[in-house]
Amino acid sequence: MLAIRRTPRQSVMRVVSRGMASEQEMRKKIESTKNLEKITKSMKMVAASRMRQDEQRMQAAAPFTRMLNKIFTAPEGFEAPEGAAAPATEGEKKELIIVNASDRGLCGGINSYVAKATRARLEKLKKEGTSARLVCVGEKGRSQMNRSHGGNIDISFDEHCKSGITFATCLSMADRIVEKDFTDLTLIHNSFRSMIAYDQNEVHMDNMAAHSKAKRTGSAEVEDMCPPHLQPYEFEPEDKAEALQNLFEFGVAGSLYGAIVDGNAAEQSARMQAMDNASKNASEMIDKYTLAYNRVRQAKITTELIEIISGAESLASGED
Repeated sequence: MLAIRRTPRQSVMRVVSRGMASEQEMRKKIESTKNLEKITKSMKMVAASRMRQDEQRMQAAAPFTRMLNKIFTAPEGFEAPEGAAAPATEGEKKELIIVNASDRGLCGGINSYVAKATRARLEKLKKEGTSARLVCVGEKGRSQMNRSHGGNIDISFDEHCKSGITFATCLSMADRIVEKDFTDLTLIHNSFRSMIAYDQNEVHMDNMAAHSKAKRTGSAEVEDMCPPHLQPYEFEPEDKAEALQNLFEFGVAGSLYGAIVDGNAAEQSARMQAMDNASKNASEMIDKYTLAYNRVRQAKITTELIEIISGAESLASGED
């Protein structure tokens, strides 16, 4: 009776082909993962260099931003004097939200957190019955908000997070922003805390651009939109509406500049962490691929040894 048996080589090769990639495929995977690891390590070094520069800009702009916050925010425990006029806010409340994000990805979920904070703000205003419009600063912020609130976006500024952002650029952006019809302004951005930490910050400002109020009402007499804590001060020029308009536009530009440089530092710190994690993951993948590659080679060597031993035994049995 003729009996056909599967040789050891056939059984081993079937296991290898089913459970493992070939030796050549494993080498390609190892080489491509090593190249990816080199790229992520390089990006981490570049992000570290840029973060130091952005952190210096942020520290230089911090006193200026704090000064503006003092101007537009009433002191703690402030009470308006008796008889002081309140800013004119009659009618429907309209809030303009500036979303400051980045233009590039590969920085973890930093842009998603800004979008999440913005959506939470929009939901809160919706419950209060306040209409809200969006100004997106940064390509990633626009793409994130366009998915859920694309109809609310009025203005989109891209390519702002490149190196060399200046206050003049923010002034030109503020010039377009203050022309919009709104009563309150909210600026949402990422705030740098440390090399491994950042959070989302909200800056609130009342619209003091009195000329926009006059345009809405069609009145020749401009209503007083000055906050109570600024009413005791004298304004130059004497045209208070013009002074408030200029002051508000200057404040929007200053707050926007502070938010951008602060967000840039947070972005680079997040990119450093993301690239560091990516490098660690690539290193782990290289170890796993190398182990699998060694197993494939070992199976191949074992198969060849079995063939040699089987051939030797066959020759020995034939001689006998």
